[in-house]
Amino acid sequence: MCAKKHKLSVSIDEDYCLLGIVSDEPDYKLCWLINQQTGTSFARAEDLKIFSIKLNEEQLVSLFIHDDEQRMLTFRMIVNRTSTGYFLPELKNIDYFLHIQGEVIPEDINEVMRGLNAIPAVRMCVPVDIGKVRERDKLQLW
Repeated sequence: MCAKKHKLSVSIDEDYCLLGIVSDEPDYKLCWLINQQTGTSFARAEDLKIFSIKLNEEQLVSLFIHDDEQRMLTFRMIVNRTSTGYFLPELKNIDYFLHIQGEVIPEDINEVMRGLNAIPAVRMCVPVDIGKVRERDKLQLW
């Protein structure tokens, strides 16, 4: 006789979107360039402490934050490459992630992408399909 198996599925509605940025600039300079080009005010925040099961150690990930109180959005620039690995290892070709949290409107995202792609130091800014990210829990720390 076989035991019944039940699968528990939890649905979390995401109130954020994720953009991937490719750039050769260091994080602080890229944020400064973004601030100059787009009128934002990204500022360095305390590093994220993420435990990597694969590496069996804690990773420190650089984080920059900009709050847009008018549109009620929070922008977080997350560095993908750390000294010990990657924030999201399945997306090694992305240098930075722009995590936009709040009531995200597609027109706003297109405007943000146009603004970032206009910066010469940004080689590419593309939306990231969150459904294909294996470690989505890393993005739920907010």
